[in-house]
Amino acid sequence: MQDLLNAAMAGVNLPFTLLLGLVVLYWLSVIFGAVDLSAFDFDIDAEVDVDADVDTDVDAGGMSGWFAGALHFFNFGRVPFMLIITVTVLTAWVLAILGNHYLGHYSLGYALATAIPILFIGLFAAKVVTTPFVPLFEQISKEAQPMDYIGQACELILPASFTQMGQARVQAEDDELLIYVKTAVPELQLPSGTKAIVSRAAPDGSHYLVRAYPEEDPPERSTVL
Repeated sequence: MQDLLNAAMAGVNLPFTLLLGLVVLYWLSVIFGAVDLSAFDFDIDAEVDVDADVDTDVDAGGMSGWFAGALHFFNFGRVPFMLIITVTVLTAWVLAILGNHYLGHYSLGYALATAIPILFIGLFAAKVVTTPFVPLFEQISKEAQPMDYIGQACELILPASFTQMGQARVQAEDDELLIYVKTAVPELQLPSGTKAIVSRAAPDGSHYLVRAYPEEDPPERSTVL
C-alpha cells in the first residue's frame, strides 16, 4: 500500500492523481447531495447549433460537425458527463502508475510522451464501459422531460376560476393525465365537464392557466358548479 501511495505521489503521476482526487471529491459531493449527477451535462446538438449561429462559414460537415460526432462516439451527451470522465481518469491513472513504474522508470520524457495516448485509451475504455448504459439513460431522460401541454385541449373534472384551483384531464400520447389549472383571466369561471385550452404554465410551475374553449359559451355566461 505504501508503494502505491509513493507511486501515486511521484511527480510523473501527480497530474493524474490530482485528477482522480477531483473525481473522488465530485462523487462524494453527489453522495452527500451537494452536487447533482447531471450538473456538468450538456446538449451536443445545442452546442453545434450555437457554433453554426456564431460562425456561418462553418457548416455542419465542417469542424463543428466532426467534433460533435467525436463527442457522440464517446457517448458524451448520452450518459452523464462525469461518468465518462470518471472512467477515463481512473483508467488513465492506472495506466500511468503501471507504465511509469514498469516501462518508464519514472522518466519525465516517457511520462510526457505517453500522457495524451493514455488519455485517449481512457476515453475508449469509458466508451466500452458506458455503452451498455446508453439505453437506460436515454429512457430516464425521456421520462424526465416535462410534458408540453401548451395549446392542448383539456376537460375540467374539478371547477376552476382565477382564484380557485381546479383539475383538468389532458391527453398525453396514449395516456390521460391530470393537471392542476386556474383560469387565465379573472372573469372566466369554468365548471366541471367543460372544455378549455391550456394557455401557459404559472410562473411558479405549480399549475397551468387555461382559457375558454372556442366552442364553449362566453365567460360571462359560465358558472361554477
